[in-house]
Amino acid sequence: MSAVKVAAYWEPHGEGTVRCLLCPHHCRLAPGKRGICLTRQNLDGKLVSLNYCRPVSMAVDPIEKKPLYHFHPGASIFSTGPNGCTLKCAFCQNCEISQEILPARFVPAADLVRATVDSGSLGVAYTYSEPYIWYETIMEVGAGVRKAGLKNVMVTNGYMEPAPLADLLGIVDAMNIDIKSMSPAFYRKLCKAELEPVLRTCEQVKKAGCHLEITNLLITGENDAEDETRSLAAWIAGHLGRNTPLHVSRYFPRHRMQNPATPGQTLLRACRIAAEHLDYVYLGNAGGAEFSDTRCPSCKAVLIRRAGYDTRVTDTLAHDSASGRTSCAACKTEIPVRM
Repeated sequence: MSAVKVAAYWEPHGEGTVRCLLCPHHCRLAPGKRGICLTRQNLDGKLVSLNYCRPVSMAVDPIEKKPLYHFHPGASIFSTGPNGCTLKCAFCQNCEISQEILPARFVPAADLVRATVDSGSLGVAYTYSEPYIWYETIMEVGAGVRKAGLKNVMVTNGYMEPAPLADLLGIVDAMNIDIKSMSPAFYRKLCKAELEPVLRTCEQVKKAGCHLEITNLLITGENDAEDETRSLAAWIAGHLGRNTPLHVSRYFPRHRMQNPATPGQTLLRACRIAAEHLDYVYLGNAGGAEFSDTRCPSCKAVLIRRAGYDTRVTDTLAHDSASGRTSCAACKTEIPVRM
């Protein structure tokens, strides 16, 4: 079976060219040319997906590794993803699989569904590079995963168009979206993209009722100023709700950027600033106990304890399976955790 599939969301654009409509770049491609993502190509006047059902990795991970802290805490999830990306971040932390063209074995959609079911996990997380450019694969695999009664999760940069995103929201249960900065200039200079579509995606996902968590990678000297963090946290609170979890993550020198790794004190300061606006702020890949546990925003009782990826839901987090409501048993405050 061929692993080249005619893509969704494109149109002919005259003289044998095509225009991709999947992401906001709207790449216009002459015959034989690939888009910015490296994986969508004009082949004889048709746009095709070159990475269709070609995973670059498959593994079972803790759900917290995505990171998702409020979505079935303590669960494991089958994880897979494609080659390529819609952004060209100078600081890319996964550049080997996102910024290069890689050979990958074709795995039929039915086999990916079967691997998810056989993993005995919560479902599948589309992750590792940018899963949005795996659109056709996700729509097929995700439908099978949903039919099997399991969950679909995306870890994404959010650089999407509203119509394809609406289709995805029909099968995706949770997303973690990177907001890399609240500065349009940052996105243009360091990611070769625009900020506004990312914010629009976050709002659309939240409005659709899909579980949403946000990640912000703090880069030394680029987006780690106090005003940047305050602006991000205030935007999340105002547009997505102050109960939206924010993960502050540590940058390490990678790809084309050699700025020093983010100091621990910078990360802690950012978490404390964000916590002035948001109920749930977490410090990601930097260790330490502060900003690891989930606490009730009203009475401060510990609801979920974490030590690295070791997660324990305490008796103080009460879940009513009939209503789906999760709350603090100590003070009855509703807690946005999906169990």
